[in-house]
Amino acid sequence: METPSVGILAVVFNLMQLVCASPTEYAVEHKFSPESQFSSRGTLKCFPSTKLQCSMYDDTNLLKSFESLTGEGFYYLRVCSEDKKCVQTFIKQCLLLENNYQEVLEINTLPNQEIMSVSLLTPVPTCNGTLAKSLSKRSISVKTRIEIVDPLTPPEPETSLYVKKVEEEKKKKLKGEGEDNRSFFAKYWMYIVPVLLLVMLNSQGEQGGE
Repeated sequence: METPSVGILAVVFNLMQLVCASPTEYAVEHKFSPESQFSSRGTLKCFPSTKLQCSMYDDTNLLKSFESLTGEGFYYLRVCSEDKKCVQTFIKQCLLLENNYQEVLEINTLPNQEIMSVSLLTPVPTCNGTLAKSLSKRSISVKTRIEIVDPLTPPEPETSLYVKKVEEEKKKKLKGEGEDNRSFFAKYWMYIVPVLLLVMLNSQGEQGGE
């Protein structure tokens, strides 16, 4: 059982990692129609640790830009690294409006903790027809929760199992367990019986001809 002191040391160690490690910054951009150009939404800062930890820092004009949401079409978001590699996602505008601008940014990472893909989700995953009510309120307060999805561990190759099976078969052959000790007839009866039947039929035919 882990003692309280060990648990405290682990927390302190993780905090020191976060403080000492330099974060990786990603530009977060968005747009409100497929024809428009992406514009800045904020910055995503990710700290390397035993598990990637990220925080979103929105631009000051985010609330103003969200007034462009009409509930029709899609809202597009992308996350770009410093070398301009971007991953993109989109969501129905009605979902953001009907969920009162509460969203979940799901980040899928590679084993080296680089961002592989992103998904934008909402607590209620379907539009339920309260769009008009949501538009009438129009009190914008964007709340973003970030969830990190660790990469799946690839299945281990079955080479070791195959080698083990081959070794067991070799041992059985050496011990004689794998040898077939059946009699000659037991091994080849399926070939002997048809031949005997043919011989018997031919002999009966010859006797009938006499």
